[in-house]
Amino acid sequence: MDLSPYLSRINYSGDRSTSHDTLRALHLAHVLAVPFENLDGYRGVPVSLEPADLFAKIVTARRGGYCFELNGLFSLLLEAMGFEVTRLIARVRYGAKPPYPRSHQVLVVTVSGEPWLVDVGFGGNGLLEPMPLEAGAEVTQHSEAFKLLPADGGEYLLQCRVHGEWESLYSFTTDPCQPIDYKYPNYFHSHSPDSIFMQRRICTIPTTEGRKILVDRTLSVRRQGKTEKSAVESEADYARLLRDHFGIVL
Repeated sequence: MDLSPYLSRINYSGDRSTSHDTLRALHLAHVLAVPFENLDGYRGVPVSLEPADLFAKIVTARRGGYCFELNGLFSLLLEAMGFEVTRLIARVRYGAKPPYPRSHQVLVVTVSGEPWLVDVGFGGNGLLEPMPLEAGAEVTQHSEAFKLLPADGGEYLLQCRVHGEWESLYSFTTDPCQPIDYKYPNYFHSHSPDSIFMQRRICTIPTTEGRKILVDRTLSVRRQGKTEKSAVESEADYARLLRDHFGIVL
């Protein structure tokens, strides 16, 4: 892990101590700089989870990725900086129907004995900053509000307030995972016609006022609770939007 180019990629020049303030600042910097996107798998490019490949894609090529890529590389950055990281896997509920498979990587980072839920790789209404891993916790992060509830089977359930209603994002236990545990769901998401990531081109990034979402031929810009939509006119227009709104050049 080469810290300097990674921190430069996410526009971070702050403190490097293993404090909660550092963790919060790193998390926010990451989600505001690195988009969630599935463009490689959708266009038939293999999605590798090898650390060197993740670094080359996200840092060197200034691309984004989905959860296994973004949280995978972020966990290595945090460990290189001295943080205590536990890798978990979650059941996505947002936009899905039961039964919910374990298909999303999340992290728990322990700082001074206190565990924090960390996730820089959830494409729809995801966390902007860490939140306490405590049932009943409720936080406001810029324009978003989140709460963590107890769920069946000893799971935690993360919810986000969307249009005034609480929506379930995903549920998870604190059973630790190894990198090998993500290879199977990663293969499904980047190969199976049943995966939403093989059905639609998705690119999204939060802002401190809302979120920008490019799905197939529609760009949605959410700002202070209001959403403006515009149609993508052509592939050239699509490439321009990727560059201007998400910093991606394929």
